[in-house]
Amino acid sequence: MKIVDIFAEESPNRLYAFVYKKEGSTQYHLNEYDRLMDLWTDVNYLRQYGKKYKVENVNQFVKNRLQDAENIQDLLEELIHTPEPLEQYFQALYNSETGTKILSLQKGKVSRRDGLRIYAVKIDADCFVITGGAIKMSQLMDDHPDTKEELIKIKKAKDYLKANNVFDSESFYEFLIEIE
Repeated sequence: MKIVDIFAEESPNRLYAFVYKKEGSTQYHLNEYDRLMDLWTDVNYLRQYGKKYKVENVNQFVKNRLQDAENIQDLLEELIHTPEPLEQYFQALYNSETGTKILSLQKGKVSRRDGLRIYAVKIDADCFVITGGAIKMSQLMDDHPDTKEELIKIKKAKDYLKANNVFDSESFYEFLIEIE
């Protein structure tokens, strides 16, 4: 597992993403943000996904997810280039984690109708690590295999950070230096 600053050249130290090893390999995947954007802008992937889950209007589903992905990219890039906090995009996954709780589980969405979710661990005010994401197909995360898997990933990521004594941005940045 690695962690990378996904907008390092534009505005460092605000938004990171996990990079997971490929199963049974020493090679790594893309960071989670890039991996998700690649999937969510791939018309063939979206079409197959819609068919797999028996979406009524696959063409509209594809069109909506492409628009959702573009909206996410635009908003995150806008937030990164301004002093606006990333909390405008990310919000607590659970109501019990609302507020300033550190290492809280977060979900990112542009609007209520947005069909895509990015999941992240909040390290500190305006500092997040993306753990994954999913196409929202059910109200509750436990009701769909993809979001259920993402819930497991985000909890493992939080445990990984805790096990490495990450509890705020300072300890997080020290950890990043150690693992380089």
